[in-house]
Amino acid sequence: MSKKLPLTLLGTLAVAAPALGADHISIHHMNFEEYGDKIKAGDNILSVEKNFGVDWTITGELGYDSVSGASPAWGPTTPLSSAADLEERRRRMQAAQEATSEVIRAGYDPHRSGYQIQPYDLDDKRYSGSMNVTYRDAERREWSFGTNYSEEEDYESVGTNAQVLFYADKRKNRSYTLGGSLLFDKTKAFEKLEQSTNDQKWEDIFTGSLEAGLSQVFTPNFYSTFTLYGGYRSGYLSNHYLTVLREIDINGDGTIGSDEVFLAQDSRPDTRISGGLNVQAFYSVNQRVVVRPKYKFFIDDWGVSSHQLGGKMNIHLTDWLMLAPGYFWYHQEGANFYRDPGADDPTFAATGYATSDLRLGGFTANAYELGASLKVTAKLRLNALAAYYEQSNGYESRWWVLGATYEY
Repeated sequence: MSKKLPLTLLGTLAVAAPALGADHISIHHMNFEEYGDKIKAGDNILSVEKNFGVDWTITGELGYDSVSGASPAWGPTTPLSSAADLEERRRRMQAAQEATSEVIRAGYDPHRSGYQIQPYDLDDKRYSGSMNVTYRDAERREWSFGTNYSEEEDYESVGTNAQVLFYADKRKNRSYTLGGSLLFDKTKAFEKLEQSTNDQKWEDIFTGSLEAGLSQVFTPNFYSTFTLYGGYRSGYLSNHYLTVLREIDINGDGTIGSDEVFLAQDSRPDTRISGGLNVQAFYSVNQRVVVRPKYKFFIDDWGVSSHQLGGKMNIHLTDWLMLAPGYFWYHQEGANFYRDPGADDPTFAATGYATSDLRLGGFTANAYELGASLKVTAKLRLNALAAYYEQSNGYESRWWVLGATYEY
């Protein structure tokens, strides 16, 4: 399964480290854990940057990460009482599948209250690589082009990106950026009526994004960036690992009995249009303290909208030690086809889009982090970060990062 979601809650928190302009090589490891013995992931990244004079810069990155644990999804809990009970369940499930293709063969419970959120084991590994080339012309405009690739057992991604940065005048107090990216992904999804037998087929996912930015220097100690962004996704956007509960009137009496609720697959629109605004400021309080407040707004045509507000600080305690505390507050309005699995009635109609994915629900979240950067020698720097994240719907996670950067 794609691990982009669990590894990018509120955006993966960067390791506290100053911007490097010199040639360098870095290696970092991130360990991610969800509370409640759910997902555990380890991410390893090796990156290299090489400058050729002042006009060309090439960066490359290799990654390996693994994920294991349990993914929560609806499942039946009432045990079978006899062979006749098994046959009756099969009969009712077949009747539901004749009524709608949304019902899956992953189990049926004759009692509405018998369905419970249960952990389902998963284990996967991902290999990734990317390269980026930046060219600076005579006017010092920057032209960047990149490509990336990642591969998992059931997910593949190929992408390309480009960006141009140019200055408003020779004073270079204002600059503009324009960039975009394309992703051509494939996921191996369960077929709806065959989920219990693990029959899968490859489904395509296309993602395109554009952004336009403005960076303005206001004083020698203060500058800010303003970015408008938009995105378009199409293809298979559902999560075939997740399930929902659907009410199917299989006896046609116009009412839904307690034995007329069936497991169905997570179902989302096959397109998604999104956009928003990102504002970030950088203010040097003095030579040792830099404050970096940030605000981000997001909205899409699924009904999701969010606000993120917070910031980080760089505190140079000494010439060789820097601390970087951070805090972010996040609020999200859920998708218009989301239903909380913990609600009094978490069921959906027989047809239509449906998801019980907490990440598409409405919630408020807090993220706390503390980073550190230790300069061991003139060329070697060690980096570390610890972070904790909590949502108002009960979800919690934590992660830490350790790494080193060597200039050469």
